[in-house]
Amino acid sequence: MAAIPSTMRSLVAPRYCWPTEYEVADMPVPTITDPKDVLIKIHAAGISTGDTQAAKGETRFIFKRISLPHKIGVEGAGVVVATGSEVTSVKPGDEVYAFGLSRPMDVTSAPGFSSQFVLAKANLTLHKPANCTFEDICGMAFVVTAYQAIEEGLRLMRENGVTGGLEDKTVFVPGALSATGSVGIQMLKNVYKAGKVISTVSTAKIPLVEQYLPGLVDQVVDYTKIDKLTDAIPAGSVDLVYNTQWIVTSTFPLLKPDTGVVASISSIPTPELIRQAFPPLPFFVYWLAGLAQLWYDFHTRGTKIKHVMISGNIGVREDLERCGEFLATGKIKPIMRVVELEDIEAVRMEMQKVATGKGGIGKLVVKVI
Repeated sequence: MAAIPSTMRSLVAPRYCWPTEYEVADMPVPTITDPKDVLIKIHAAGISTGDTQAAKGETRFIFKRISLPHKIGVEGAGVVVATGSEVTSVKPGDEVYAFGLSRPMDVTSAPGFSSQFVLAKANLTLHKPANCTFEDICGMAFVVTAYQAIEEGLRLMRENGVTGGLEDKTVFVPGALSATGSVGIQMLKNVYKAGKVISTVSTAKIPLVEQYLPGLVDQVVDYTKIDKLTDAIPAGSVDLVYNTQWIVTSTFPLLKPDTGVVASISSIPTPELIRQAFPPLPFFVYWLAGLAQLWYDFHTRGTKIKHVMISGNIGVREDLERCGEFLATGKIKPIMRVVELEDIEAVRMEMQKVATGKGGIGKLVVKVI
C-alpha cells in the first residue's frame, strides 16, 4: 500500500459561513493516537443538514465553538490504510463505511469525511457490502435512524394495544424525495411491508416520485396546494407517522386518537435523550427541552397519541449490521446526487440545498476519489 502523505485535500468552512463560502484546502492528514482508531482513505462522503449547521455557527451558543477551518462531513466510505493496536475487526485494504461521532457526540469536532483521509473508531465501521458502491453506503446513518425510529414506533403502538406489524396499517412520511424520507419509505415498504404509505412533495417533484420510488408511495400529496395536511389526508386515519421534517405538531391530527404514534427525527428531544446523546450542556437546554414536551402533550391532549423523538445511534452494532444487510439485499437503494470534491462550485451549490432544505433530491454525496 502506498505511503500515507502528510497533507490532504479537504472540504472546509474557513469561517462561520453558509456553504457558498466553503473551500477545498490543504490540511494535515490525521494520525492514529488511540489503539481503537482506524485511518481510512475516503472515496465518498455523505452530507447532512447537521454538517452545515455546525459550520454556520448555529450550535455555538449551546456547544463549544468549533475550530476553524472546520472540516465538513461525519460519515463516508473508503479503504482502511492503517489501524490502532487494538483493532481486530478491520485491516488495511478493507473497504468500509464509517461514522465519525460516538455518544456522547461532540458535534463541534471535525472528523471531516469530505477529505482524502479520516480517522474513525473501529466500532463505528462496517465492511462495505460487495454489491454496493462507496457512494451507495454513504447514507447509512439515515438507514439506521429510520430502522430505530420505526422499531420504536411499533413498540409504542403495541403499548397502545395495536397487534401485528404494519402490513395493514397506514403510515405518513413527509418529504418523499428527501434523503431521510426516501429511506424511510423504502424501509416501511420493503422491510416492514406497510399497507399504505402517504408522503408529500412540491408540485415540480410529483412526477419524480414514481421514477425514484416505483410502486412505494400509495398517495402523493402536493404540499404547496394545501393549507394543512388534513386537507388531503383524513383526520384520524393514520396509524404511524415517521416524521422527517420540522412539522411534527401538524401531523398529530392525522393520527388515530386511541392508538396513533409519531416517531420523529425532527422534533425537540427529551432532556433524557439529550443527556444520552451529548456531553453536558447548559442547564437551560434541558429546561427548554422539558417545556417542549409539555407543548407536544398539549397538542395531543384528550388522545392516547404517543410522540417520541429519535436520534439515530450508529453505536448499536446489531442495528448497524442489520441495516448493512438491507443495503446488501437491495431492500434499500439510496437516492443520491453526487458531486466531485474538487468541483467547488458544484459542491457549494448542492450543499446550499442541504443547508436550506430546498431543491435537493436524496442524499448529497461528495466523491473524493
